[in-house]
Amino acid sequence: MANARQLARQCAVQALYSWQLTDGDPFDIDAAFRIENDMDGVDVDYFRELLREIPRLREELDGHIIPLLTRPLAEVDPVERAILRLGAYELKCRLDVPYRVAINEGVELAKRFGAEQGHRFVNGILDGMARELRGTELAADSRPIPEPAALADASVGKGKYGQKRVPIIRTASKKRVIKKRTIAKPEETQRRKPVADEPATKRDFAKKITAKKAVTKKKAEAKKTVAKKIAVKKTSVKKPSAKPSTKERIPVKKSGASLYAGKKKSAS
Repeated sequence: MANARQLARQCAVQALYSWQLTDGDPFDIDAAFRIENDMDGVDVDYFRELLREIPRLREELDGHIIPLLTRPLAEVDPVERAILRLGAYELKCRLDVPYRVAINEGVELAKRFGAEQGHRFVNGILDGMARELRGTELAADSRPIPEPAALADASVGKGKYGQKRVPIIRTASKKRVIKKRTIAKPEETQRRKPVADEPATKRDFAKKITAKKAVTKKKAEAKKTVAKKIAVKKTSVKKPSAKPSTKERIPVKKSGASLYAGKKKSAS
């Protein structure tokens, strides 16, 4: 929905079109236009300013339009001529209107009241006038904004446009607190009494952890028992000795000479 100033521009283009065709007095055109048209929601003060100031500054405004044209201004469509004069007035005399707004509003007016491709023609002429009349604003708009230098106190400093920034006060409610989840031991879990307001999911999770630990403990004890039994069996089995015992030794037969020698020693 158009605001009051946009409606004022639309009414001003129609009144300027009538002024260009009749070359009448802007005051008379203003009175007749407001009688014949519904001005509800229109910024009437801005409408009257456009209708009275543009004819008064016609030669000055046309001086910014003519150098950008490839044909005489008189050959330009009257609707597009009125839009160009309105845009030239806003770019030159109304510095409170950003140049982007002045160009966009002119293009929208050309789409609404002008020829089929008239908005492209209006866009090019207004862009050229903006470079001439709002060169400083265009340069500031296209220049990247420098990042602020690092400050010792990060809570107080300047914003990206130089104004002071209000210190940021963080309340305890806005801080994100991460609580560490602790898992109780099986003995502590068995002795713990259920809390009335504790969610059931937390109690179920604690029970599952406790049961899992109990099963793991039983498995570990079973492995230890099996290992002990295997160790006992290994110690009970005797390893065969490398040499046969004295009982198992086979008697060696001595020859006759050795028996004789032994008797002789005993007789002496």
